[in-house]
Parts: sequence; structure tokens; C-alpha cells
Amino acid sequence: MCFDSEVLENFLDAPYDPLPEFEGPPNYQLHRRGRGKDHPRYGRFVYALARHYQPERIVEIGTFAGGTAVGFGRALTENGAGQLICVDQDSYSRGTFPEVAQRNLERVGVPESQFRLCCGDSKQWLPKLGREFPGQIDLLLVDGDHTYEGALADLRNSLPLMRPGGLVLVHDVDRRRRMDEATDEHPHPVYEAFHAVAAEHQLDWCILKFIRKHLGVLRTPEQACKSIRLAA
Repeated sequence: MCFDSEVLENFLDAPYDPLPEFEGPPNYQLHRRGRGKDHPRYGRFVYALARHYQPERIVEIGTFAGGTAVGFGRALTENGAGQLICVDQDSYSRGTFPEVAQRNLERVGVPESQFRLCCGDSKQWLPKLGREFPGQIDLLLVDGDHTYEGALADLRNSLPLMRPGGLVLVHDVDRRRRMDEATDEHPHPVYEAFHAVAAEHQLDWCILKFIRKHLGVLRTPEQACKSIRLAA
């Protein structure tokens, strides 16, 4: 699959950092990954994507402190419309989500009416959101549970939410980096889950290697995904 050429143009024209005053987790000085080495380039890319596609609704699984949420949020604010729904269970660094993420979204100028923060397990939240917004999500980012089973469930549970032709972004689709969640059976868990779902539903896909740890993209079919069932 290919993106519209305007996406790259928007990326090149985008602010280098969607939020220079970004706040990391409570132990930010010790925990440098709170902002993420992907940010601001990662946040800059999703900003460009949302500016181009003008989505009505975005869902993000695995928000943490909001490194990508501020990119999405800034785009929606500048678009003048759209809602961002973030899901995280605050397991990586306690006290970060939703408190720090909310402050970062407010810093980037996103009004409360344009974002919603959902605390809990994505395997519970995605089916709820699927019932609330069936076939109504334009962009969805999966960056939560990095086990094979967890990533597979998030991907499968995401599809019923998607509008025809919507984009599912998947972080950490990288075979060169051994992840903590790797097992002998699944040495590249997110990469394997990504390709399993792409093959299972015959989805168009690509992998953007200029985003650190690689960003996979799945395009949902032009026809509605009503026949796709939620994963258990």
C-alpha cells in the first residue's frame, strides 16, 4: 500500500516537535524513555497523518505520557474537529496515565471536548468502543501489550471499529530488535501478530522504517468490516 504523497509533504512541513514542553512520567529524570526516542519524530508523523486525512475519530492503544497523543491532538485542534480516544492501564510507570497524558494534551491546546482518556485493559476497552463506535474510527494506533497474544487481540479487536479504508498503525513492527516479550515460539511478537492479521483478513499493509522500531500500517477494506468478530 502507499500513502497519498501529501502525507510526506505534511510531515516535512510539520513542526519538528508537536510539544516542546512535553512532560514525562513522574520519574522522568531517571526514566528517559518516558518521552520516547520515537518522539518528536513519531509524534510529528502522526500529526502529519491526521492533518492530511482529517479524521473524525482516532483511537490510541498505549498512550503512556502522550508522546503520540500530542501529535494527534495538535492536528485535531488545528483541523477544528475530531475526537481522540486514548486507552492505557498505567502499568509501565505508575501515575503517568491519565494524569500526565492529560496535562500534555492540555499543553498542546486540545480542549476537553476533543479527547477522552480510558483507564484499563485494551482487551476490555476495545470491545466496548466497538459497540459504541462500530465502523466509525478513521485512525487507530496499537502500541500496548507487546506479547504476541496481546498484540494479536488488540489488532483483531480494532478491526470492527474501523471505517472502510481506515488505517491501523502498529508500533514496534521490527524484527531487528529483540523485545522483552519475545518467546521461543514468537521471537518477534508484534511483527508476527501484524502479519498474521494482515494475512488473515487480506489487508493492504506497509512498514515505515524511518519511525524507530518501525511503524506498521494496515488499511482496512473499502467495504465495511461488520463480518469481523471481536477476539476473545
